Amino acid sequence: LTPGRVIAVFGCAGRRDVEKRVMMGHIAAELADMTIITAEDPRTENLDAIIAQTAETMQADGAIEGQTFERVPDRGRAIYRATQLAQPGDVVITLGKGHEQSMCFGEVEYPWDDRQALTSALRGQPLLTLPTARPEADV
Repeated sequence: LTPGRVIAVFGCAGRRDVEKRVMMGHIAAELADMTIITAEDPRTENLDAIIAQTAETMQADGAIEGQTFERVPDRGRAIYRATQLAQPGDVVITLGKGHEQSMCFGEVEYPWDDRQALTSALRGQPLLTLPTARPEADV
């Protein structure tokens, strides 16, 4: 796929199939060289708890926090972090949001576009438009 590393950014949706979180953690631990676990439509579930489920699965598969995966709840910061970790030859992939134009926190849909977040990150700034971007955020 690439001469360098695969750096994956993804999250798991809230109020959806919990078993997918485990499956996605297994896949990330196996196929990505570095994973940033982040928000993806947490809805009314606790975002940190969703991320923890995926992280626990990855750790059970031998992934090491701080070496092969990180937890960055804010998706804009997560995408920025991935671009900062990338070296020539690496590939950064953002997964889960694709063509979607919003992200759901609680019962509210916030405008969101991974392409804009990547563009902003490549220009040197994270896209900080989600509730998780606020220091006081508890989502």
